[in-house]
Amino acid sequence: FFQPLGVRVALLAVEVWSQGDLVRVGSSGRAALERFLRWRHRDLLPRLPHDNAQLLTGSRFEDVAVGMSAQASMCSPERSGGVSMDHSVSVLVVASTVAHQLGHNLGMSHDSAGRRCQCRSLYQDRSCIMDSPTGFLPGFSFSNCSRQDLERSLRQGRGWCLSNVPELPRLVNISLCGNGFVEAGEGCDCGLRLVRARVPRCPPRCPRAAHGASCPQDCADPCCNSSSCQLLPGAQCATGDACCHDCQLRGAGSLCRAARGECDLPEFCDGRSARCPPDTFLQDGQPCSSGRARCAAGACASLEGQCQQLLGAGAGPVSSSCMAALNSRGDERGHCGQLPNGSYVACAQGDAGCGRLQCQRSASDRVPGTCLGTPVPAGDDVSTATAMVLPGTACGPGKVSAAPGGTPCPGWHRRGILMCVPPCQVCLQQRCQDATALDTEQCRNKCNGHGVSWADVEGMGGRELAPSCVPPLPQVCNNLGHCHCERGWAPPSCTSPGGSALPAGLLLGALLLLALLLALCCLRRAGLHKRLCQLGKGTSCQYR
Repeated sequence: FFQPLGVRVALLAVEVWSQGDLVRVGSSGRAALERFLRWRHRDLLPRLPHDNAQLLTGSRFEDVAVGMSAQASMCSPERSGGVSMDHSVSVLVVASTVAHQLGHNLGMSHDSAGRRCQCRSLYQDRSCIMDSPTGFLPGFSFSNCSRQDLERSLRQGRGWCLSNVPELPRLVNISLCGNGFVEAGEGCDCGLRLVRARVPRCPPRCPRAAHGASCPQDCADPCCNSSSCQLLPGAQCATGDACCHDCQLRGAGSLCRAARGECDLPEFCDGRSARCPPDTFLQDGQPCSSGRARCAAGACASLEGQCQQLLGAGAGPVSSSCMAALNSRGDERGHCGQLPNGSYVACAQGDAGCGRLQCQRSASDRVPGTCLGTPVPAGDDVSTATAMVLPGTACGPGKVSAAPGGTPCPGWHRRGILMCVPPCQVCLQQRCQDATALDTEQCRNKCNGHGVSWADVEGMGGRELAPSCVPPLPQVCNNLGHCHCERGWAPPSCTSPGGSALPAGLLLGALLLLALLLALCCLRRAGLHKRLCQLGKGTSCQYR
């Protein structure tokens, strides 16, 4: 399902509860999702690091069709997951339901009639995967709208956790030449996929298949022997790796992953590995959205962007007074979090802008004299109850501006005739706190005058920062707390000559590979693997 989007789903573990459910499911899909997400964050993540978890249950939900998930939550420790009913005897149909929930986690919205979405499938009478769920006629392919939603989500920095490839020994995977993973003893693996032959004989470059039976596809890598999974003589690397060109390693400093979104950082080849180093992003607290917000976990946490990610283009936050009224309720429709027993916590007056994300779909939804928060259509499979304001968001809409004569935050200074006014208070742990709690100065002060400046990063990543909003020490640090060094200076503190404008921490990439439960390896179509495939068995696909 995800291969045409350039996404590989890697399965780390399957946990079967044979001695009783560890999470009470019940008949409400919304309640089951909230309980499952709390269990995942409290119990599963500490013992098994992963990006996403999906619960498959035999229970029947009364309030949703066949599943439930949290929108645009893929890299969130608190919200990345979904629940699906085992509602069909067909494995493929249930797999489509799980793919639908994963699509929501990745930021995909429903393919509504007004969007005019199209998808290609061998089964033309079926719908697209992200069509509104009915339990019948499941989709077998993602639409052009889903692709656009995914790309927008990545540009906004929502997929920062997807580029770090999981450790192969931890995957639930049979070691086999041709499965698309380079395992112990292999120099390459172009990922053969056996399909029924549509031609009388197989291509000569793919000799593994018996004549007239089935022909391997996706094995035309000029660098790799597809039969032995070894590099051909003279080849240093295999086609598809981001730091490999014409079977040779690309030089140190070659761009292999461009910055996606304002709070991301570009990655560069190190000259020794064919793989692009693990993804890094700006350290929490760096300004974004023209100084109106701050970066947190690789995303620019503006309320407008969060509402549009949740409800689509044109959506925006409610007024400050409306948000305060809603989030002081202390129920499912407005709160500042939940206790272990599931009860909701009402927001204190000063923290109301850090509670549940309260949005309206468009300006036409605004009725004078009314206060309506995020709508929850009956039967919808997207949970908005768990959509909380992201860390780093300014505490409430309409509170941040950059204007002449404004009052700057501590540690910021006048540039030209404007005074920079980044948010002095941001949301952290559902509370409105001083932005200094994000603490970015410690790293900036360690760059020794040779860190990459904001102007350099703006040029590399195409970001748009207000000219008045620059820190007094314009050195850029990544999420590892390391400096992004100038060309000719080596990380992590830029004190010694060397390097090729490589961000600190990239040479330590092996230490960053996390084992993932449902790790989504986000593979650029022009980058890591042009066409990954897996061995087909019988007439149904096997999903990893």
